[in-house]
Amino acid sequence: MIEDNENHTYSSQATSVRTTSPWTVVLGAGVIILGGVAFYESSRTDTIKKELTAAQQENAAVQSNLTTSYGELQKSFSSLKDELDQAREEAGKNLAKSQSVAARHADQLAAKIEQKRSADEQQLSAELNQVKASTDEASAKLTGITTDVGDVKNDVGTVKNDVASVRSTTDKNTADLQRALGDMGVMSGLIATNGVDIKVLRALGDRNIYEFTLTRSHGMEKVGDIQVALNKTDSKRNRFTVDILTDDKKVEKKDKSINEPVQFYVPSKAKQPYELVVNEVSKTTVKGYLATPKVTVSRNEAALTNQ
Repeated sequence: MIEDNENHTYSSQATSVRTTSPWTVVLGAGVIILGGVAFYESSRTDTIKKELTAAQQENAAVQSNLTTSYGELQKSFSSLKDELDQAREEAGKNLAKSQSVAARHADQLAAKIEQKRSADEQQLSAELNQVKASTDEASAKLTGITTDVGDVKNDVGTVKNDVASVRSTTDKNTADLQRALGDMGVMSGLIATNGVDIKVLRALGDRNIYEFTLTRSHGMEKVGDIQVALNKTDSKRNRFTVDILTDDKKVEKKDKSINEPVQFYVPSKAKQPYELVVNEVSKTTVKGYLATPKVTVSRNEAALTNQ
């Protein structure tokens, strides 16, 4: 009985297998394949989407960095441009300031030169006017003398001749004297180069004249109202060096030449410079003279008077 049932079951299954269509198997396989393909494509699509999203995010970050870098570059360029403009502006201001200072200095120097030249011209003109005034006064006195006495007329004529002779002699002697620019840049008075010229210079009476002979080993020696020490001599080149002591202040005049006006101020004595002129230089001595102003008004007093 049991065997019959088993046979019947096997028979039913065989019948069922035989009744299954081959297309059903193919269709099932296709569905399985399509499902696998669909799952693969879906999985791949998700992966691509994730990669695309990551690429977009990275691109956005790069774009943001580029924007930031460009902005910083623009700021740096703008700052550099501002600094360059500021430097150019400051350079222009400094150049203009330098030009202004140079122009002002040139104007001041020109004014000083012109003032000094004008003062020298005024001094020379005043001296010439004084000589002319003295001559005119003498001529006026001589011309104003009127007398009918023949002897007096002869005497007047003789006096005129004597005056003309003295004037001619004085003019001739004065012509031998010269002016020179002193070592302080001040135009000197008339310069004597020998004993005869010194006598003429003293006779003019414009300045006090003190002749001297300085010896190198004697130290400070009194000349006029100052003291002078001979430090060095060069007889071959006619040059010398001296120390001058005035108002307790010592000044060195180094490597001076003969007949050169060595000028210096004595503030407590006069507003015009003293002039020391050496006419002879030997191995151990020098000879010359010191010329000092007649008017002994100190420079400080003169400044207060001008105020």
